Amino acid sequence: MMRAATALPSTGTISNTAWPLPKRAARCGRGKLVCHAAPSSSGVAPNKATAALFPAYRRDPELQAALDALFADTTDKGIRRLPHADVQHHVERLIDLGRRLGLNRVHPQWNDGAFWGRLTTLTSGITTDNVATLGRLTFNRVQPTGIMVQTDQAEAAGVPEGPDQWKGPEAAACEDPARGYAVTTHFRLLEADVLGAMHVQALYEADGEDPEKLWITFTGFSIEPVHKDADSMARWRGALAEANPDMDPVSGRITVSFEPAKRGRGSLRYILMDPEWQLALGGSGALTCMQRV
Repeated sequence: MMRAATALPSTGTISNTAWPLPKRAARCGRGKLVCHAAPSSSGVAPNKATAALFPAYRRDPELQAALDALFADTTDKGIRRLPHADVQHHVERLIDLGRRLGLNRVHPQWNDGAFWGRLTTLTSGITTDNVATLGRLTFNRVQPTGIMVQTDQAEAAGVPEGPDQWKGPEAAACEDPARGYAVTTHFRLLEADVLGAMHVQALYEADGEDPEKLWITFTGFSIEPVHKDADSMARWRGALAEANPDMDPVSGRITVSFEPAKRGRGSLRYILMDPEWQLALGGSGALTCMQRV
C-alpha cells in the first residue's frame, strides 16, 4: 500500500504523511451539521470508524458519487501520489459540492481525531514514486541533506493500517494539547536500505477571518530507526551518526526542536470536511485527502 502525502515542506505548504490506533472518546461538538441527516434519511453511511463517533451522519449521494469518481481514477488503480492537473476536474466538482452543502470549511466538531492519508497531488521536491532527499523530508535539519529517501513505507515497517495524522488531544502535543497536530512518516534510507520513522509535532489554529483555512505551525520533529536489531541500528548509524553528533547513541533518535521565532508555518484550505473525509489544498495548491480511522 502506498500512503498519501509524506514528505514535509520547510514552510508555507502542508502535507500529511504512518501506529497503533490511539484511544479516543466519542464526542459530539456543537453545530447544526453534527446531525446532518436523520439515520433514516436517504444518504450514504460513512466508514465504521466514523459511524461509531457520528452515528447520525449520512453523506449526500451526489457528494459520494464525486468522491467515488475521484478514487476510481486514482486509489482504485493503486495511485496515491500524482500531478494535480490529472485530478483538477474532480477537485472542481468537489469544490462546487462542498460550497453547496456547506462543507467547505473547518467544522470544529469534526476536525479532531485520527486520520490516514489516502491521496495527494503534492509533487514539489518529491516524485510520484515518493522519492525525495533527506533534506526535503526533514526541513533541511538532518544531515546529510542530499541522501535519498523513499516515503510511503508503512507496509514495509509493518504498520500499514494505522493513522498517520492526529489532530487535537489525540496528537499528544505537550505545548497545547487541545490544538495538537501530529504526523508520522515512514521512510527508507535508500542507499543504507534501512527503515526510519519521522514524528512531526505541530499546532493548529483556525483562521478567525476565513472559515475554510487552518494554520499549522511546526514545533519540532524526531527521526529514528523503525527496527532496533543490530543490523538495522548499524545501517542507521552508518548513514547518519557521523553527520549528526547529537543522535541518541542507544535509540538512534535525532530530535529537532524549532525555536518559536523560527517555526515553519503553513495553511490548509478545506474544500471538504465531513465526519469521515477531509480534503484540503495546501499553500501550493496541492490536494491532500485524509480519511478518519
